[in-house]
Amino acid sequence: MTDFEIQRRLRDLNTPRAPQTDLWAAIATRIAASEPMPVAHRRSRWLLAAAATGLLLAVVAGALVLGVRQQDLAQDMAATDANALSPKTQRVSPRDAQDFSRAPGGDPRLVGAAVVLDAAHAELEQALEQRPDAVFLVSLLNHTNARRMKLDHYGASAG
Repeated sequence: MTDFEIQRRLRDLNTPRAPQTDLWAAIATRIAASEPMPVAHRRSRWLLAAAATGLLLAVVAGALVLGVRQQDLAQDMAATDANALSPKTQRVSPRDAQDFSRAPGGDPRLVGAAVVLDAAHAELEQALEQRPDAVFLVSLLNHTNARRMKLDHYGASAG
């Protein structure tokens, strides 16, 4: 067979042809003869109902957890507010009072500032013991020390 004959036969294959048997008639009879599958329909409804129930339970559980968390936060804030409202007085021993009177320049305003800075320094050191990795506490401690040195300088120049 030559190339010319092969090309001619291929062109003949390209023409439209009718099938030898009508396939659509056989397909239609099989569809009509088969019974519908109600099991799959019931199964899909059951799965849909289960998914909706699960979603509803997840939303309700999330709301309950959020409510409990909000209640805990409210209790913590109430305790913090109660602590903040209670007056905090620093007790000073007579010995410390003499030290404060000898504080920079003997000026009572500078003595009060020294007490405040010392209290802030102690609180920052305590916070730093609890969270040693907190860099911002170290910077606040350094800032407090710088203020204390500045206060000592003012006291030295005032007295």
